[in-house]
Formats: sequence, C-alpha cells, structure tokens
Amino acid sequence: MQLNKVSEVNATRVLQKIWLSDGTTRGAIASELGLVKSTVSRIVTMLLDQGIVLEREDRPTNDGVGRRSVPVEINKEYGIILGLEIQTDFFDAVAINLRGEIVGTWSDRLSMGGKDVATAFREIMARLKDPIAACRVPLIGVGVGVAGVVDQHSGSIVQSNPLNITTPVRFIDDIRDDVPVPVIVENDANCCCWGELAFRKTSRHNNFLFVLGEFRAGEAQTDLYWGIAIGLGLVLNGTVYHGAAYSAGEFQSILWKPGNEGQLSITNEEASRIKSDKSVMEKALQELCAHLAFLVNSLNLTAVVFGGEIIEYRDDLLPMLRGEIQRNWSYPNEVVCAIEFSSLSRHAVSYGAAGMFLESVFSIPEMFSTSGPTKRSQISILRD
Repeated sequence: MQLNKVSEVNATRVLQKIWLSDGTTRGAIASELGLVKSTVSRIVTMLLDQGIVLEREDRPTNDGVGRRSVPVEINKEYGIILGLEIQTDFFDAVAINLRGEIVGTWSDRLSMGGKDVATAFREIMARLKDPIAACRVPLIGVGVGVAGVVDQHSGSIVQSNPLNITTPVRFIDDIRDDVPVPVIVENDANCCCWGELAFRKTSRHNNFLFVLGEFRAGEAQTDLYWGIAIGLGLVLNGTVYHGAAYSAGEFQSILWKPGNEGQLSITNEEASRIKSDKSVMEKALQELCAHLAFLVNSLNLTAVVFGGEIIEYRDDLLPMLRGEIQRNWSYPNEVVCAIEFSSLSRHAVSYGAAGMFLESVFSIPEMFSTSGPTKRSQISILRD
C-alpha cells in the first residue's frame, strides 16, 4: 500500500502507540491519538497484513464501547536490528528484536592499523554473517556507534581523534553497496542517549546528559592515547541534541593544557597510571564532575546517566557529582537531578546504537523540510 505523507504520519503514530504501550486496542489508539476509529482500523489492518503487528486473541479487553476488543502488539519476530560499536582495537555487537529484547551479543578483537572505518565495518559484518543468520530472523537495519563528530543525517564521520579522522569520511556512502539493509552511523555517546530513549519507553527523561567514560591505553590509530576518554550526549525536550555542526557533546576540560593527550588537566604521565593511582583517578573524576554540574544547572537537566567503564567508580561519582551540583548552585534549595548508572556496561554503545535504529523506525516522519538536523525516520523499511 502506497502512503501519502499525511497517511504515513498517521500510520507511524499508530505504530508508535502500539510500540510504546506494549500492546493496545484499536479503540484506545483512536481515543488517545484523536483519530477516527475507521482510520485506525484501516492502518492496523495494513500492519497486520504486513506482519509488523499481531493480534492477541488470548488477551481480549473491554475498551468501554461494549464489544470486547482484541489487543494488537508489535511482532518481535518481524526482524532484528544490529547495534555495533567500532573501536580501534575491538568491536562490540548486539542484536535486538522489535521489542528491544536482546537476541545475541558478540565481541572480538579488531586491528584497525592501516584500515579505514568502512573496511573495518565490512570485516566485522563478514565475521557476524553466520551468527546473525543463526538468529533465524531477518536483519532489517544496522546502527553504528563511533567516537568523534558524526553527521548522522549525511552518514559522515566528520572528525575523530581515536580513529585519526581529520577530514570528513562519507561512511554510509562507502558501505552502502555492501549491506542490503539501511545503516545509520552516530557518535557513540549519542547512541547511548538513543538507547535511553528507546528502551525506557514509559520512564524516560526528557532532558538529560549521558556521560560515556572509557579507559584507553596504548596506540589508537596513530597517537598514544592514554587515560580516560569522555564523550557526552545531550537530550533536550526528548530529542538528542547534535548542534549546528554535529559536535554537541565533544568534551575538553577548561583546565586542559597544551601537550596533554587526554581531555583533562592531568598530565600524560598521570594519565598513564590513572587506574593504578587512586589520587589521580579522584582528581580526574572531580574535575569531570565540576564540568557536569555546570551543565546540569545551566540547562536545568533532570538526570545524568553514566555508562561505559567509568561506572566501576559509581561509589566515587555519586557523592562527587551530587556535591558539585549543589556547590555550583546559587540558591538555597536542593537541586533535583537524578544520577544514574547504565546497567549495560560494555554493551552501552552497541545496545544504544541498536536502540537508535529502533527509535528511528518508530519515529514520526518530518512533515516539512527544515534547516539543520532533523529526526530521521526509518519507517519505510517496514513497508518495503
């Protein structure tokens, strides 16, 4: 069935409502969305015919209009989405179904020496071909997370220190003919934000900061890259904020000194022993928390979520950040801001990348063209 723009928006609104509610009735959808019930019924019939949703005959409900209604829910067997984190020395992959349930995880060493990101991606996909096939559900999309400045909408990696990218790389264009499904690339910390939005459907924060902290030691692509690597992702009004040049969240301390390989004021020598010297770790975390507190209070954020290896230090981070937020506040009241730690640990980026793609599948398409970054919908893959 071919849909015009308005019909596509309505179909996506219906599908999104089914996804967010983990199953609902036609009457409830029509009431909540303000649509005519016949319109909802027509859209649901189309989704049933295409296998995207299923009826739950075993769970009839009464929606208040007399006749018992049969709920509809997302068909989790319709397809799987692969989330992929690419680092200079390893990759991590997570496969999820359309309900966000993990159906497979894979990690392995990766040698990026002399390779570009597209070549590394092809190598990873070749390694995962059989494991993905073993899931016995078709692959319908891939989300990729990498460190650096990423233009998600053109599919370009603009800059990346760890990947030694100094001029834009048209990543999606480079791999377009190698994968038979759509691929989205995004900054790794932003992927974690998308994951929070996609997988916390009923309790999501609308204004929060995701702090991705990883420990790096040894060679990246070319330079020695010691210490802790910090990436920030920012969600404002329920949407990941990229900035005009897609560099929102790129972090460097205001105390940073020329010559430092890392992002903080600690010296290269201190950074090399950050995990073995508690005083260096505390100095680094305190400096980070002071910067985060400034953002929390300036932007009136309701949550800070930590992910990656840095969550090993939650017992230090929690009182440090709580204290810095209050110290940075000029009024007597207590600042209300949740401090949370991702339970996904090493899968935070890959699971988030899968969540990014899943969120795009159920996102409302843009009705009008606008300048600057816009939310990109992948709803078309469910109709092709």
